[in-house]
Formats: sequence, structure tokens, C-alpha cells
Amino acid sequence: MTILRGFLLTLTSSIAFGGLGALLGYLLAVILPDYYRTLFRIPPEIPIDPVQVGLGLGITQGFAAGLIVGLVIVVTVAWYNARVADARR
Repeated sequence: MTILRGFLLTLTSSIAFGGLGALLGYLLAVILPDYYRTLFRIPPEIPIDPVQVGLGLGITQGFAAGLIVGLVIVVTVAWYNARVADARR
């Protein structure tokens, strides 16, 4: 695996997971609008937009999860390729 391919894999994974996180955060905000207010213990008198909170948290958490997954895949493939190269010697 080349450096460019590993970078693109990590970036693609991060974007895909970020999009999935945004979708899940949006759905959670629409289906359970008080979820984020309860989770963060926000008093009822403080106005929040649950859709914005859901999208923001979904994108950031999804992007971070995708980054981790992409990096784990790249490191695993690099480790495997190094082991195979050592076995051939």
C-alpha cells in the first residue's frame, strides 16, 4: 500500500463515517428531540435546536470514528505487508 492510497483510504473512511454520523444524529434529533437536552442536562429554559446539535455531534463523532477505523486498516495492512516481506527472505 502506498502512502497516497493509505491517505485516501483514511480520508474516505472519515468522510463516509462522518456522513453516517450526521444521518444518525439527525434522525435521533428528529425522533427523540429531548435526547440531547437530557444527555447534557440542559435546562428547559435554555433554547437549543436539537437538529443542529445532532448534526454537529454526528459529523464530528462520525469523522473521528472513521479516522480511527481508517488508520487501523492502514496500520494493519502495513504490518501484514511487512510480515509477508520478512517471510519471503
